[in-house]
Amino acid sequence: MDLSFPLLTIAPTLDAGVLQVLAATTSGCSAAEVHRRLGRGSDEGVRKVLARLAEQGIVLVETPVRYPVYRLNREHLAAPHIEALTRLRAELVDRIRDDVSSWEITPVHAGLFGSFARGTADAESDVDLLVVRAHRMTSSDEDTWLGQVDRLDRRIHAWTGNRAQVIDVDATTVARMADEADPLVDSWLADEILLVGQRIVDLLRGAR
Repeated sequence: MDLSFPLLTIAPTLDAGVLQVLAATTSGCSAAEVHRRLGRGSDEGVRKVLARLAEQGIVLVETPVRYPVYRLNREHLAAPHIEALTRLRAELVDRIRDDVSSWEITPVHAGLFGSFARGTADAESDVDLLVVRAHRMTSSDEDTWLGQVDRLDRRIHAWTGNRAQVIDVDATTVARMADEADPLVDSWLADEILLVGQRIVDLLRGAR
């Protein structure tokens, strides 16, 4: 699934991106503004899509003095379904958070990072996830922990069609990586969508 434009799951055309842009705002947008926010396709292509969607009634066109302004027609029968699809990214975050929150062995940190966290993931992107163990585990706890991680990996793939890329480390390793200026730590700090536990910056502060 294209994790930045989930509507592409059912509408693999420029229409999906245009609808996603309009669904994300209640104010009107010019065709040029839709194209800028979309960041793909051509200006002419976006204008043609807007005209086609206006014919279907899902997009409303207002014509002030300078140029037409477009907005999603939220009274249209299709509007609630379009808006629901645009919220799939947030729903995925909630599902992952709920899963991790139910783990028998709770991580001291679990968070999303990488292209998904930045909102730039596409259909080829992994869902990058960092889970941090509190300490060394017994053999029994290790089996439980790995079972939890594996189950979530499989669920993410079932929910999205995208692979999960899970980094599974302990708190001591995270601190060592920070001391060694590992670039992954910078990514964790910059991109983090916290799921459960401590933020990475607080985890590092406590380790020093």
